[in-house]
Amino acid sequence: MSNSFLGAGSRFKEGPDQRLYNSAFQYELECSPYIMSNLSIADMSHVMTLIQGGVISSSKGRKLLSGLLEVHLQGTENIPLDPAVGDSYNNRDKYLQQQIGPDSGYVHIGRARREASTIAWQMVCREKLFCLHEKLIQLCEVFNHVVSQHLNTFMADFTYLQHAQPTTLAHYLQGFQRPLLRDIGRIETAIKMVNLSPACSGSVNGSQIEMNREFIAELLEFDGILTHTRDAMWAPDMCIDVMTSLCSIMTSLNRISEEFIIWNSAEFSYLELADGFTRTSVIMPQKKNPYGLAFIRGQARTFNGMMTNILSTNQTISGQPDNRLYAYGELPKALDYAIQCVDLFAGILSTSKFNKDKLAEAAADKFIVATDLCDMLVKFSDLDNRSAHKIIGRAVRNACDEEQDGFTLDSIKLAAQQLNIDLPNIPDQVFNSNIDIPSLISLRKGLGSANPEQVKLMVQDSQNSIAQAHSFQENYRMSSFNERFVKKVNLFLNELKDK
Repeated sequence: MSNSFLGAGSRFKEGPDQRLYNSAFQYELECSPYIMSNLSIADMSHVMTLIQGGVISSSKGRKLLSGLLEVHLQGTENIPLDPAVGDSYNNRDKYLQQQIGPDSGYVHIGRARREASTIAWQMVCREKLFCLHEKLIQLCEVFNHVVSQHLNTFMADFTYLQHAQPTTLAHYLQGFQRPLLRDIGRIETAIKMVNLSPACSGSVNGSQIEMNREFIAELLEFDGILTHTRDAMWAPDMCIDVMTSLCSIMTSLNRISEEFIIWNSAEFSYLELADGFTRTSVIMPQKKNPYGLAFIRGQARTFNGMMTNILSTNQTISGQPDNRLYAYGELPKALDYAIQCVDLFAGILSTSKFNKDKLAEAAADKFIVATDLCDMLVKFSDLDNRSAHKIIGRAVRNACDEEQDGFTLDSIKLAAQQLNIDLPNIPDQVFNSNIDIPSLISLRKGLGSANPEQVKLMVQDSQNSIAQAHSFQENYRMSSFNERFVKKVNLFLNELKDK
């Protein structure tokens, strides 16, 4: 039996079966790239807390902390990973014994493996959530830029993939941007949740070892503490909230990606993707496939499975390894995918060319103003909407039967007569303004409408939200956390030296 295995020569007579470490232990090691570096930070902060509480003497603590800092600065790539030894934590423990000696055993005082792994996991989630937050800001800025270029690019809006009402490309694109702006808020909420310290929980119900939970939370730049020590070790809602936010983002990206795939088709030709976000067919050289969009669409569907995984593994009773074992690797991986997809779509949107002529052609659909003509009849008469709907519907039917080109004032009057509905006199000027697309769009003056002035107001509102998101980023400055932490360790060591 290898003496490297935790419990060797004490609780266990035999080491792990090869089938166990080739499966379960190997799976656990797959999350090492995500948490190993932060395990190092968790170790140093824990030792500093033990020294601060007088659990470890200053001299012994300084030697141990110096050794941990040296290992940290060497980087995690030097730590060999052997599934026969166990998970990331145990492999790191073996390496610390080789580099520091028996004193490395003090690292485990009053702390479970799960606590160190949870701290490392929360920190990597925090880091990646901030990166995702930044990418969402950039994507929303791209939306604002593209929207501002197309305030008067007219197109047909869709329901059931059929022409519905006239609109502008600017307004249409904003319909996809708004959920992403709300997703920024969801990510900020997720950041606040993962940025609560579980440290010094003593496995589940505290410890008689003197440890200052506020001190270590401040060292790790957590906003606060997960107070209840048992809850701190499991907190299943944390995984679920983060994954739900990611699924919301991927759903938004999927919806517009699906749309753009259709728009990019020869049948629509509303959109041309830049070469850099496409790839050709091996057998059909004329093809320019929307591969970037297809990738986003596929990833969005994998997130449905990831969400099910996170939900299912966190529905076990507390104290089961399922709760976090599968989240240590899966959630950071999901964050990486989300970051990639947000960044990818920002590139696609910023470089795509919209075919204004094709979009305008669709906006000129002969029946696309039907809803507005109903509104016109209601506005300029005492007709109820159902009666107006019947008149315009009958006019459409007549035009289709007789292969007429759209609406005329006479065709509407004829439809009213056929239905025995009295129709007041509608001035030609009023009718003409309701079939001319630019004039019709200008008539939409309500808050949030396609009127260019309303769209401009929403662009400004988006800019305000983006500015607030930038402020959120500046308050945390997570990009330089590692450097700040190393400085704290060095300062702490210098203070110990002076003692």
